[in-house]
Amino acid sequence: MQFIHRHQIIMFVWVLVTWAAQAQPNLEQYDNKRIHFGFSLTVNNASLQAQTNPASIANDTIRNVRQSSFPGIGLGALTNLRLGDYWDLRLMLPQISFVQRNLNYTFNGSSKIIKIESAYCDGSLLLKYKSARRNNVRVYVIGGARASYDLASTVGQNRSLQSPLVSLVPFTYGYEAGAGLDIYFPYFKFSPEIKFCNTLNDALHRDGYIYTSALNRVNPQMVVISLHFE
Repeated sequence: MQFIHRHQIIMFVWVLVTWAAQAQPNLEQYDNKRIHFGFSLTVNNASLQAQTNPASIANDTIRNVRQSSFPGIGLGALTNLRLGDYWDLRLMLPQISFVQRNLNYTFNGSSKIIKIESAYCDGSLLLKYKSARRNNVRVYVIGGARASYDLASTVGQNRSLQSPLVSLVPFTYGYEAGAGLDIYFPYFKFSPEIKFCNTLNDALHRDGYIYTSALNRVNPQMVVISLHFE
């Protein structure tokens, strides 16, 4: 990511874990409560898994299609339901994520960059498995289903060969999986988490123009680093 260095994130989390492992136990009855609420701050790196159409590439003037990804940000709410000592059910709704991806088309002697910007409203239902608590720290893994609606979809916009657009359908669904740490502070729980999100359905809106005809299928993907506060 361009605006957050990975080693700074790792160092920050390491300092927190070291402190939590040495501090006196905090929020000792926290995990006995049935439901918790919180919010999330996120940064993401979104990309597109784009499959080209060999027949179109061979017959048209487009020679190659590559994608480039950019960092984005997000904000959302969470609801956590305790199922047992080691299991939770987590609802992430709503989650708003702003992302950008570019498709780079190479022609005979020229190139064209088309931006695809999205503002996703996401909802996720996740199962969380957590380790035994060690003083003020738990390790956990999480995974489940995800649905997204792109509030900034350009499907309905006018397009032509002179004003090309590559649009993604507004509704997509898929899965996500990741891991994180629960760190207990005196008044709240802080959870840094990394998660991988993958779309299952084909998100490409086919408009009949050369830019979409060069593609067989497009699946949005995203790596998300979340800071949860409960």
